[in-house]
Amino acid sequence: MNGIIKEDPPNKAKSDNRDTWAHVSATTPENEKKKSLTASVWDAAFYASMVGFGETYFIPLLLAIGATSFQIGVYAAVPQLSIAFAQFFSIFLIEKTMARKKIILPAAIAQVLSLGLIIFKLASGKFDPYLFIALSIAYFAANGISIPAWNSLIGDLTHDENRGSYFGRRNGLSQLFLFAGIFTGGFILHHFDNLHTPLTGFLIIFLLAAVSRTGSAVSLSRHYDVPYIKREGSQFSFWDFIKRSKKSNFANFVFFIASMSLAIQVAAPFFAIYILRDLGFSYIAYTFQLGVFVASQFIAMRSWGAYADRFGNRNVLKLTGAIMPLIPVLWFFSKEYPYLVLVQVISGLAWGGWALSAGNFIFDAVTPPKRARCAAYFNFFNFTGVFIGAMIGAFLVRIAPSVIDTGAMKIEFISPLQYLFLVSAALRFLVFIVFIPLIREVRPVDAEPTTRETFLLLTHLKPFSGVRHEPFTGRIMKNVKTILDKTHKNKSDK
Repeated sequence: MNGIIKEDPPNKAKSDNRDTWAHVSATTPENEKKKSLTASVWDAAFYASMVGFGETYFIPLLLAIGATSFQIGVYAAVPQLSIAFAQFFSIFLIEKTMARKKIILPAAIAQVLSLGLIIFKLASGKFDPYLFIALSIAYFAANGISIPAWNSLIGDLTHDENRGSYFGRRNGLSQLFLFAGIFTGGFILHHFDNLHTPLTGFLIIFLLAAVSRTGSAVSLSRHYDVPYIKREGSQFSFWDFIKRSKKSNFANFVFFIASMSLAIQVAAPFFAIYILRDLGFSYIAYTFQLGVFVASQFIAMRSWGAYADRFGNRNVLKLTGAIMPLIPVLWFFSKEYPYLVLVQVISGLAWGGWALSAGNFIFDAVTPPKRARCAAYFNFFNFTGVFIGAMIGAFLVRIAPSVIDTGAMKIEFISPLQYLFLVSAALRFLVFIVFIPLIREVRPVDAEPTTRETFLLLTHLKPFSGVRHEPFTGRIMKNVKTILDKTHKNKSDK
């Protein structure tokens, strides 16, 4: 386990691992790196398009075919557990084949086939909720197999100095494609719902999802497969990881993210039910508020990337983690649609930073030879947290009260689902206050940001600022970086 965390005491095995990775990186042709990183951007864009057309509308499809709230809770839980256990199979395949691309590409093709089966069942006109859950297990398991291999490969192609900026740009473009997929899918569903044939709309958008994932697979085929070298000391068992967890900063990070995922998933699968069923909004209204959420993430990721490069991923996790408990509470104050859209804006701004910093923390904290294994262990705990949280939500939704009356205080819910929102908010707050003091930054960064620097970041996360004219140029990120540079220089001069 030594060498997983960068702050661990130096040792020969760690040094050898770093030197070996540096040699492999140095001998990888620059043109291949550039081509692969460009291909990775388009892979992300096509993959996001698939999510926009497909996964975004999995829960609305379940509602359309008559699924209960409990069945939707099961859908949100069980497939995630398949992702968790797929991580271990992925590690076995990486060490068996000594390659990453040979795992990532077939997994992408397997997802296309899974979508094909869903399309076939929709076309047949006979679709049971539990059959859909079974097919979604195959869909998500295929993705789970690819995650450790992809994390390992992309980590070998990027560098500590520019990783935040690269993923900020990459994730920003993917959010734009996700946005386009969500809106196009929503308009298609709205059209066919008006014709009283909503399942035809679902059939079309899932066809588009399969085409998008095919584009993702083509992009992945253009990746250069950086040689995978297994070094002595880079292998450690799951039990070794557990034994070392009390002393490991990376383990604290893993448990923090997994626990927050648990807390979030108590409520997350049920927001779609709340909007579509309990508040009675249309597919197009549902689509628009999702689109605003994605657009806010798109804006935020560029700024968060610059901030993380300067002050570290831990500070981004700290800021966004503090916002997480507030998000479900905001859903209580009004059921008016404009207000709920504003809540989605706030949520998107926070989620943009959370997702970016959590992903980049792994690259910073883990030595390259151990990256695939550590990514697998991270995802195992994270998706296990998702499974447990969603199952708790599925249980609570069956007993959720419509009123809480303590005598001194009475709360009447618009929907019993709001009870789950309260439980989720309380759990998120508990996770944040327990874990954030345990996480340390793992790479050299500037001093802790001042209140002024943090304020400057947050005020430059204005939704849609600058997007009308320059959505692809990175101007937002550059503006934030320039402001932070000037502030830091003034502070140093003093």
